[in-house]
Amino acid sequence: MKTKLNLLLIFLLFTFNCQTLLSFDSSAKNILLIDFDTNQVLFSKNENKKIYPASMSKLMTLYILFDSLNKGIVSLEDKFFVSRNAYQKEGSTMYAEIETEISVENLIKGIVVSSGNDACVIVAEALSGSEDSFAQQMNYYALEMGLNNSNFKNSSGLHDIDHYTTAEDLVRLAKYIITDFPEYYNFFNDRSFTWNNITQYNRNNILKSDLGVDGLKTGYTSESGFGIIVSSKKNNRRLIGIVAGLDNVDERTIEITRLVNYGYRGFKDYSIFKNNQIIDYATVWKGNTNNLPLIIGNDLDLLLDIPGRRGIRVEYKYSEPLYAPITKGDIVGSMKVIIPGRKSIELNLLAGENIKKVNFFSGFIKSFDYFLYKDE
Repeated sequence: MKTKLNLLLIFLLFTFNCQTLLSFDSSAKNILLIDFDTNQVLFSKNENKKIYPASMSKLMTLYILFDSLNKGIVSLEDKFFVSRNAYQKEGSTMYAEIETEISVENLIKGIVVSSGNDACVIVAEALSGSEDSFAQQMNYYALEMGLNNSNFKNSSGLHDIDHYTTAEDLVRLAKYIITDFPEYYNFFNDRSFTWNNITQYNRNNILKSDLGVDGLKTGYTSESGFGIIVSSKKNNRRLIGIVAGLDNVDERTIEITRLVNYGYRGFKDYSIFKNNQIIDYATVWKGNTNNLPLIIGNDLDLLLDIPGRRGIRVEYKYSEPLYAPITKGDIVGSMKVIIPGRKSIELNLLAGENIKKVNFFSGFIKSFDYFLYKDE
């Protein structure tokens, strides 16, 4: 029995002009950019490192509120009471008046546009009785979503050493919001909101750009630095990107703009493998044929920037001889698609056809031949 490790270089022909982006880097401490439809990571930096999310935490508060709306637990017209606790909450505010009532619709706007900590507490107390209980619910939702590196201690994102997440978890949460609640996602595109005769403007200041950005949320505390997570749709492609740990608003705006531009301008779509494409042939022992085609089970299309196109390669391995009988579709090896600067993609090598086991006499002859010539 021997294991074969093979290297396949893929050369992709392409043309580009001098304005095409060759690579990307950023002063942000944490970055992640994904293609919405394929989940393909286009760029990442410390995406699994713990961060303090600040007001980007409000995405989870909104997710739970949207879920309550979808389940008919509350409606947009329902009104929630403003407690003293909510009224006195420090930080950004929608200017809710104590012991008044505010509709769910206006609370959503107060969270999205005004980033109101008071609005978050109002929602938390209405849905769970207290903010502490609501934080437990946030963590339950996080567990259900697979946000395995997140822990929430409050509804607004006010700093707490035990209130943390990662860029990867926030991007996953943003995708859940867009996928699960398309009827409410339009709130994230609101650019201003007026409450108590005070007009506030969305802190997501690239909504007015030509990048196709239609959400989601900014965040800042002195401990977290400046961060933003956005979703953008342009030319029938949607991207989700986040930058975090920046020093000021201008730097945040510049870096997220560069990141989204890179996602649209720096990548082209390439077909790497086709379903049932033969990659190699493996020797078969005691089968009605001596060679088995090794195939890929699905199409593999990738968005690649120029360094990716230049340096993409594939490593695949399998042990031979393989033993009959073999059924088409059996996993017989593994493949790794290696792209410079990005996480490798792992695939299975599959049996490309059925191979029956031969009778005793034929098998004996094949076994004799194998031991006689195996080292040649």
